[in-house]
Amino acid sequence: MTVTMAENNMLHPVLRALQFIFAIVIMGTDGYAIHVYRGYTAYIDTPTGGFYSYFGVPNAWGFLMFCAAWTILVVVFQLVAGNAFADRAWISYLRVAVEAVALLSWFAGWIAVAADIGTKACPKGYISCGALKAATVFGAVEWLLFMITATLTISAVLNSKRRPRTSTT
Repeated sequence: MTVTMAENNMLHPVLRALQFIFAIVIMGTDGYAIHVYRGYTAYIDTPTGGFYSYFGVPNAWGFLMFCAAWTILVVVFQLVAGNAFADRAWISYLRVAVEAVALLSWFAGWIAVAADIGTKACPKGYISCGALKAATVFGAVEWLLFMITATLTISAVLNSKRRPRTSTT
């Protein structure tokens, strides 16, 4: 008797719980990095004159925070929609679409922060490089978790046997 991953009812909630926990960890570490970051002002000389420009928190850090907040909504939606509305076809396709958006946003998020950190030691203004590197690693693991759950969700939707709604009269 073989049991596929899509038929395992215990694996899916465990993966969703890990996604939820990692999203909270990423919110904490990325939030700390954003909080302690000290922006800097630089004088920029142009042909028409010079000006002072303020450089604040990089946008990639904020996007990683958005990915973590989005993940909490995705996990709640997937758990509710997977159990309560499993027989509706449009909910199944919506589940796949939400999963795909989360998967792609996590891929873009951790890659953007990793490219922003670079391979050098902590540059000037990056007080909390350790927290940001931890958030990047957890973001990569979160992306891998979404790769697994996206595969499970797609296979569950494609292999589901929906019953047509019958009238009670």
